[in-house]
Amino acid sequence: MRYKVITTFKPGDWDKYAKRMVQSVLDNWPNADVTVYYQQPHMPDFNQNVTWVDIDEANLNLHKFREKYKSDPVAMGKLNEIPKGVRRSPKLATEGGRDAFKESYLWNAVKFSYKVSCITHAIRNSHDYDYVIWLDDDTYTFRDIPIEFLKDLCPTDSLVTYCGRENKKRGSNKYPECGLVAYNIKNTLVQNFVNDWENLYTSAEIFDLLEWHDSYLFWHMTKKYKEKHNIKVNDIGYAKGVMGHHVFVNSELGLYIDHFKGDRKGTKSSRADDIRKSPNIAKVDYWKDK
Repeated sequence: MRYKVITTFKPGDWDKYAKRMVQSVLDNWPNADVTVYYQQPHMPDFNQNVTWVDIDEANLNLHKFREKYKSDPVAMGKLNEIPKGVRRSPKLATEGGRDAFKESYLWNAVKFSYKVSCITHAIRNSHDYDYVIWLDDDTYTFRDIPIEFLKDLCPTDSLVTYCGRENKKRGSNKYPECGLVAYNIKNTLVQNFVNDWENLYTSAEIFDLLEWHDSYLFWHMTKKYKEKHNIKVNDIGYAKGVMGHHVFVNSELGLYIDHFKGDRKGTKSSRADDIRKSPNIAKVDYWKDK
């Protein structure tokens, strides 16, 4: 199995936690090839076996998207509208959540297009690999990952692996937690998948959707491909009975990786009470020390 781990970071976040994340992958993932996407002129001085890619050159179409909409407050998650600017979907009045009429990252189309630039570039340029694995820069791999774990995480018959948060029995219908998403490069539909994802931006169709961040768009794409192409996905979240709001650390990923969601970035650690009815994970020394 040959795989590539990719990530990016905001200017200023390298020394906060991104450097630690990259080093932990190099230290604990078996034979990892790591690619880090950076924004000029913020390429760190990091003398390790890492491939560096200028994020604006990674996907020129999405770079043009950012240049076009970076001066539109609504496309940046704000509320103040400009003449002939974009508008949030009118469907939010009946289908939106509690943040529907607030400033929020949920509608920062520009910010989250950077992540999609990385993913589209990596998938288009990794034909010699079996999987491309996106990993957020605010994660930390705290112990060695066995190769057998990665093989189970990345099955040959699935298009993608992710932590889903859909479960009708539990009344949950929410976009996935995309701190880790693994893409099967050998799947015949994976290139079409990222082409169609990119097209949401270039066609401006993104602005017709309820939310505009990468996780919602990824969810939109997986639902579309399930319906149209009957794809198989490896949902390691609620579909596997995982409990708790912090689905990442309560899934099998929590055996090896932490994800500092939200205010956890300040402490660079999830909390002990984040672990919900996950006895195998709770037994891991890393979590015992919380």
